[in-house]
Amino acid sequence: MASDPAAGSAVSPLEEIEARVQARAKDLLLDLGTTGDRAILRELVEDEIGAWASQYQRGLRDHDLASPELVADRVLRNLAGYGPLQPLLADDDVWEIMINAPDAIFVKRHVGLSGYHDEVFHDDEHVVRTLTKIFDESAGSHRKLDPAEGLQDAQLDDGARLHVVHGDVGRDGHVLVNIRKFTGVAIRSLAELVERDMLDQCAADFLCSAVRARLSIVFAGAPGSGKTTMLSCCAAELDPSLRVVIAEEVFEADLPLPNVASMQTRPARAERAAVDLRRLVSGFLRMAPDVAIVGEVRDREALPLLLTLSSGVKGFTTIHAGSARQALTRLRFVCQLADTSSELPMAALNSLVSEAIDIVVHCARVRGRPQVSEIVAVEDLQTGPEGTAFTVTELFSRVAWDAPLRWTGNLPLRCRRAFEESGIDLATLLDSGTCDPAMAATSARRAPAPRRPRTRPVRAGTREAVSGKATP
Repeated sequence: MASDPAAGSAVSPLEEIEARVQARAKDLLLDLGTTGDRAILRELVEDEIGAWASQYQRGLRDHDLASPELVADRVLRNLAGYGPLQPLLADDDVWEIMINAPDAIFVKRHVGLSGYHDEVFHDDEHVVRTLTKIFDESAGSHRKLDPAEGLQDAQLDDGARLHVVHGDVGRDGHVLVNIRKFTGVAIRSLAELVERDMLDQCAADFLCSAVRARLSIVFAGAPGSGKTTMLSCCAAELDPSLRVVIAEEVFEADLPLPNVASMQTRPARAERAAVDLRRLVSGFLRMAPDVAIVGEVRDREALPLLLTLSSGVKGFTTIHAGSARQALTRLRFVCQLADTSSELPMAALNSLVSEAIDIVVHCARVRGRPQVSEIVAVEDLQTGPEGTAFTVTELFSRVAWDAPLRWTGNLPLRCRRAFEESGIDLATLLDSGTCDPAMAATSARRAPAPRRPRTRPVRAGTREAVSGKATP
């Protein structure tokens, strides 16, 4: 690793040369957004580096530059690019960038070593200047860096998600930044996920046909587990004749469909009111959707989404949860926490969640790579003593974290009916591993009677502690 030219003095050679170049560029009224002026900027940088070397040879400097090329590169990036972030944004191995302070930049990598980045910002002002440039040049975000908001989210043009905690909220007055990247070529199909070993072909076939059978799907998992990627790839399988309405905090879903209405939240300002996710979701039914998509359910948007999905509109969403079963209890719990004034009975919430959701796909990041860990089907609520529990049928699972995803041999009851109504025989589909509904439909009329699935109820918990543990 090349030595850092910023080390060894109160004002580093990098900072001094950068300040001189910046002053000269300002005098020349350079527009660093144009190719011609950037070429002039490079000439100024080379001139200042040459001047430093000349001063050293004449004894006016006590040391020479350890790496003139590195200094030139960093000055250009700091003034005309994204500074220390630029090589990280260009590195496909990096999937998460975290800034805790100007001199504390961390990265997470798919394969390489995660940890400290070997470059730093000069100070907090340098961080803010870089973020301002990112916001201004991100055409998809339509937002400006505004410390008055406290917290801000935006999206870079390449799809990366940016979260900013401003200095008056962060400890020691530092701006805190997280950038979640979409690395490499954008993944837009289930076939590509199969190629990357996120799931097997049989599971992809099932999800492809589940989408075409108009089933509502929740994608669950920890941050960075591939939930949003899975959602986008599944949504890409929708019938192009359908109208899709999307609500997100930051634009992420980019579906290759003709009739898509996408919305994102906006913060409050002096001249305008805030538009939160709940308000966007509450207006779904007035937009004539065939399919409703919410980027992520975390708060007050949970209940209106469930009400929409239980009204006949199908849809997709993501939620943070430790398992597929836990996603159901967490979805119910979020409704309880966000709508304490309504005091909906537990039985009513259970019924609402069960009616609204058909499939849960759980994703996890294992050894730096996202993968589908399990897929379950939601069944109708049981009656009797188990009436307070969700009942699910495990369809796909892994016997160990490094084992392949495999069909369990179970067939769901409720989902099977939906497949049959779409002309697809689920048993034939899973046995043959084809997602071609026409092929599965050839056996639909002679399909055997469904065997009773091995279901596992997920018991309801109290308002204070909702358990996702399933009974044997």
